[in-house]
Amino acid sequence: MVGVIFDLDGTLWNISSICADAWNQAIKIANIPRTPITEDDINGVSGLPFIECIKNIFPDIEEENINKFSLLIEDCEKQEIKTRGGTLYEGVSELDTLSSQFPLFLVSNCEYWYLQVFLSMPLNTSNTNKTFRDIFVDSECFGRTQKPKAENIIAICQRNSLKKAIYIGDTESDRLAAMKAGVDFIHASYGFGYVESANLKSAASFSEVVDILLTLINPPSVTIENITASL
Repeated sequence: MVGVIFDLDGTLWNISSICADAWNQAIKIANIPRTPITEDDINGVSGLPFIECIKNIFPDIEEENINKFSLLIEDCEKQEIKTRGGTLYEGVSELDTLSSQFPLFLVSNCEYWYLQVFLSMPLNTSNTNKTFRDIFVDSECFGRTQKPKAENIIAICQRNSLKKAIYIGDTESDRLAAMKAGVDFIHASYGFGYVESANLKSAASFSEVVDILLTLINPPSVTIENITASL
């Protein structure tokens, strides 16, 4: 069985502006002197565990204050994200159709509550009774296991008896996690990051991700015309 495992941020939705607003609320409450957080700041740490994001954006905060500040940011994020939700990339509703062809899974470095907010979202506006939880067979995140992404990908494969899997993500850290886990990788180049390897399947939109996956089921036929055209 081939399993398709998705990253979340920069692959299925974009929530950077909401996170930036939440982080700026936390800065104001904590009275931290710094310029406002931007979407680019959030995008720059996308894919890292939450604490690592904070350490990257606030390198001057003393270690003993990191946990306290992280709780404040998390509270602000929960309020904003649960109220406003994220912006799905165009075409993500095609997951509904894709789920009839492949078992779908989700692995992210996000916090557990954050993953649950996404899974509870309606798949599309025309059918608000069907959520992402209905189409993903299984999911895992750093917030629940406190383990790196590669180990969570391996866990998904093992507990779902996947002999082959493909991980879809948008950053170099996603590619490295897939490589460490021993699974194939598709780069969602429309997301936040880049990859260093040139020998990869890359998708410029979510619809292209779907097209690449569907060729695994229905590979393009080889005809005399195709062979002649390639000569």
